[in-house]
Amino acid sequence: MNTWRELDAATRRALLRGEPATDPEVDRIARAHAERELGVPMGRRIVYAVPVGIIAGVGLVVARSVTGCSITDLAPLLVLATVCYLVVAVRRKLALTRILNVSHGTPRETVPAAVPEQLVIRVSPAGALKMVAPYLILVAGFLIAGVVWSIPWLTIGAVLVAVPVLAYTGYLLTGTKADRGMVLDAYGLHYPHRRAHVSWESVREIRVLPLRATASDPRQVVAFILHDDEHYLRQLPAWEARLCRMNRKTYLSSLVMIDGFVDTPVGAIAATAAALSRLPVTTSR
Repeated sequence: MNTWRELDAATRRALLRGEPATDPEVDRIARAHAERELGVPMGRRIVYAVPVGIIAGVGLVVARSVTGCSITDLAPLLVLATVCYLVVAVRRKLALTRILNVSHGTPRETVPAAVPEQLVIRVSPAGALKMVAPYLILVAGFLIAGVVWSIPWLTIGAVLVAVPVLAYTGYLLTGTKADRGMVLDAYGLHYPHRRAHVSWESVREIRVLPLRATASDPRQVVAFILHDDEHYLRQLPAWEARLCRMNRKTYLSSLVMIDGFVDTPVGAIAATAAALSRLPVTTSR
């Protein structure tokens, strides 16, 4: 076996679910496939999408001529197709990222410890807005389409979706306040304003992983891999715990911090955590 397609379907599905390969050769093939797929530049992906857009446009013209339906009548199919494409593309990217994160063959280096002193980490306003920007743009696009095409259900749907998106944006921005940071000290990690605490004894290891949002994205994620994720999640609001579980599927932990989203570089967080916790801290390339 030398290529991803030569692996049997059951093995490929298991790898995409995040199960680590037990066979070193399978692990090598999966890692090479994930690196190749995630390494495709955004510009090339757009070029690949052009023929699909042309085919979709021709299909839309044919559908209108055959059925006599207007754009308004076909709008539900357009919206459904757009949402399905985005969901499939995001799930695929996260699955490929997970393959690299769980791989036993991914090279790792030890992060040197910094000075063991308390560190306060807050959400960056720009980072928070950058994180929610795709959702805001998507909602705005559907809202404008609903108004321009006079489609009430699309307009109402966009407004309903906008409510939790805007609420989450506001929640993230509250994390930029001076008293809303996460504190790393000799006892562990804790949020003083919400009484959430994770002791260093609850942390198994700490890893620094590439974010891989795009092929050229240099940002990293620091993941505090816990002995018991649920103990930490029970300290959070239910809706936030559900979001944190999504981090666990991709970055191996429910407790992660992302470069740019917080006001402290991930490298500095990892080095400080190494000094305070005396735990193994590694970084993956």
